[in-house]
Amino acid sequence: MAGANNQPDLFPESGVAAGTAVINDRCLLRTEHDFRIVLVSGIVLLQYTTDDRMAEAYAMVSLVQQGWADQTEVARSFGYSVRSVRRYQRRSESGGLAALGQAGGYPSRRP
Repeated sequence: MAGANNQPDLFPESGVAAGTAVINDRCLLRTEHDFRIVLVSGIVLLQYTTDDRMAEAYAMVSLVQQGWADQTEVARSFGYSVRSVRRYQRRSESGGLAALGQAGGYPSRRP
């Protein structure tokens, strides 16, 4: 593609593919159709459907706990607050994977 002076661009389309969010220099989050893939150094770490909130929470917790990304990077890439990422980490530490499936907010069965 030519620039304003009809000279070729030095770096044509050097960005990331559509549907890809850069977490940091090692990690990517790709969304395609109804699926998401978390890539670390080009290797698939996790894959899940976009409507699976427990898997999404597990992906965020895994990236932080394994040291691939910090809380701020993960929160920004997944569209959550840092507080939510910390909350998922605490739930995972106290109750494991099953605790990540809890709905947000105050439990309905408690008075």
